[in-house]
Parts: sequence; structure tokens; C-alpha cells
Amino acid sequence: MSTFYEQRPEPLFIGEMTHYPFSIHVHSNVELLVLTQGSAAMTVGEKDYLLSPGDVLVIFPLVPHSYNRLSDDIGGVVAIFPPDIIPEYAGTFHGLLPEEPMIPAPQTGPDLALAVGRINRMNMNDNLPLCVAYLHVLLASTLHSLTYRPVYDYIDYGLGRRVIQYISDHVLEDITLKSVSRALGVSVPHLSHLFSDRLHINFRHFINAIRIEKACLLMRDPNLTLTEICSLCGYSSIRTFRRAFQAERGCLPSDYSIHLKNQISSGL
Repeated sequence: MSTFYEQRPEPLFIGEMTHYPFSIHVHSNVELLVLTQGSAAMTVGEKDYLLSPGDVLVIFPLVPHSYNRLSDDIGGVVAIFPPDIIPEYAGTFHGLLPEEPMIPAPQTGPDLALAVGRINRMNMNDNLPLCVAYLHVLLASTLHSLTYRPVYDYIDYGLGRRVIQYISDHVLEDITLKSVSRALGVSVPHLSHLFSDRLHINFRHFINAIRIEKACLLMRDPNLTLTEICSLCGYSSIRTFRRAFQAERGCLPSDYSIHLKNQISSGL
């Protein structure tokens, strides 16, 4: 399955980590995970990691990652946030990449455990300022434990975010690598490097991934037909939509829709 761009409904999330596997994706936010119990097999970039209690994983913007296998007793705190939320660390997220994104439990300090414990007892919606304050503690307790290298010359995180935003805004149009290049004033080879070497996906697959992700969300609306969803997601024919959906999800949209309805009816 190809990388897809996750369009998150909220710009900031601090709370309990997912209990379900999540396929390889990217987003323009930072994602910080602290495991408190169980185990998690994850992939960041092209490398696999197995997290145990106390381990920390820091995923920088536009780095592909996935939650592969999670134990039944999984528990932890995850923070997904814009890289500029705490100005002190904005430069780190924009200009550097960690040599290794995982920090083993023995290398973390007591302040990290304190912040995680406090966040675990909070509701972000009710205690947002305090949650952000503890996020600052999480970053202070982790980022200084990492070693960094500058991003490659052809990877500009500012450009990366502009490309992602432009594609998200225009994904339902007849968009091409050349049209994005022209709109953003960047050469086609430069954009090709961004997709192949940072996102590990070609441009057309990336467009389809975003469209199919949107289609999967629209299928939760029982009032929409597959033909309507096909049109809303920028496909000119149901045949093209079926082909793209099967390539991305491994099944036909009709089969996925039935599976989704069964999940919803059973409360999953």
C-alpha cells in the first residue's frame, strides 16, 4: 500500500495513543509518542522499530510512518502538533532530522514520566493550556537527547508543507506535477525528488491516495451513493474510481462500503 497524506480534522491532539494499526502515512505536523505499557511495532522512514514501555518516538514533519502491530494491552500518550506551536523548537523541526527518532527508556528522565502521567489524567479540551505546557516539558525532555543532521539540500520543509497544502486544496482538480510546479515556482525535478526521496511515492499515487482517503471518509455518510462519492473525489468515471480504489485499498469500493456499514452497525 502506498503512502497517503493524513488530513487531520484538528491541528492539535494530545492524549491517548491509537489502539489500532495505522498504515503508512505522512502529515505536516510533528508526532511524539511515549509508550507506557505493552509493545508497538512501527516503521519510521524506511526503518522498523519495536517500542517497549518508557520508549519515546519523535516523528518529524513529512516523514512517512506507520503503526504496524500493537499489543492488546497497548497504552501510551501521543502528541500531534504543528511544528511552530512552541517557537523554541520550531527551528529544529524545520531544518533538521534526527539520526534515530527513538529514545530508549533508560535515556529518558523523570520529567518525561511526570508530564506523561499528568497528561494521562487530563482531557485536552478541558485543559488545553496546561496540556500544551506539558507538551513543552515532553519536548524539553526528548529533543535534547537526539542527535541530528541537516535536511538534504533538495528537501525544503517549507516547500514540502506548501506542496502538501496546495495539493490538498486542489486535489479534486485536474492536477499534475507540472501544474503544481508552475503554481509554486519550483522545478519539476525538484518536486520529483521531494516525492521519491522524502515521501517514497510518485506524484500520481500520492494524488490517488488523498482522493481515496477522502472517499473512505465520505462512505460513512449513508446518504451518499458511490457514484456521488466518485464525483466528489475528482474521478471522471466510476470505472476509474474502482480501479484507483482497488489499487489503494486492495478491494472494490462497494466491498469496502459494505464492510464499513457492518463495522458501524456493530459499534466498532
